[in-house]
Amino acid sequence: MFASTTKDNKTNAAKDGMINEGGHPMDDIKETARHFKGEAHDAAAAIKDDLEGVARRTGQHARELADTAGHSISAVGDTMLLKIRNNPVQSSLIALAVGLVAGMIARRR
Repeated sequence: MFASTTKDNKTNAAKDGMINEGGHPMDDIKETARHFKGEAHDAAAAIKDDLEGVARRTGQHARELADTAGHSISAVGDTMLLKIRNNPVQSSLIALAVGLVAGMIARRR
């Protein structure tokens, strides 16, 4: 009742679109596997390209931030030197006070 022949199975599979008529199911499986392998390769290449783009943009942004930080630090340093030159006594007293406080903190440890 449930028994069917190989020929009947091939004919039914061909009608269902699983295999080409006269073909072998393994041939279609191999072809489908090759197709999916190609699609996976293309998808991996696209992801790699996207990641390289993100890395490139991130690196560029980091360089811009480093340049901005460098300019800001340089400006702060220039401002401090100007204030020290204009007020040498006051600057020396502030430096002495900071040194004393730092020494007291270091001694407690």
